[in-house]
Amino acid sequence: MIESIRQKMKILALADAIIEPDWQYRYFSYHSKWSDEEEMASFRDGCGGEWFLWLSGRFAGYKCLSPEDGLMPDLEGVKSQVPNAYSSFVSEPAFSMDLATCIWYWADSKWFKHGLTVEWLIDLEEIIKWTAKDYHTWAIEYYERDFDIKNIEKLFEYQFSEEQAKKLNPEIDINELQRELV
Repeated sequence: MIESIRQKMKILALADAIIEPDWQYRYFSYHSKWSDEEEMASFRDGCGGEWFLWLSGRFAGYKCLSPEDGLMPDLEGVKSQVPNAYSSFVSEPAFSMDLATCIWYWADSKWFKHGLTVEWLIDLEEIIKWTAKDYHTWAIEYYERDFDIKNIEKLFEYQFSEEQAKKLNPEIDINELQRELV
């Protein structure tokens, strides 16, 4: 499960990096070298909603902030219940851990969920289920332009080429994209 989530997050970040080269306007990002042993995926909606997915080997932590859904009433209590293996996730300042709608962690092949239900933001469970068609529909609405779904389908099939990137965004700087993907 963790590997499929990792791959999905990479695909979404790649698609967003091609379609929108300016990082500040993207929804999805991925950092494969967050540290020597950690990776990080993130989502930002530009209106204060955000989530972070921390990945380290077989461990995963998810923290979401959805202002419309509210804040967890006992964030510190929940943080103290998270196993020690997740301490770098729970204490990471970049994940805005002083505010959260929910915090989840992956253990024993399932998510342990704490906090509130997220209804106003695309959460991790929804993203995990996304297909190329789902991303395509979302991207057309968000970026307000059309994209050939065949090129997005290729990304979801782990196929990437410069030609494909140019079809999704004719103005993409391939050298900059390649630097970002390292």
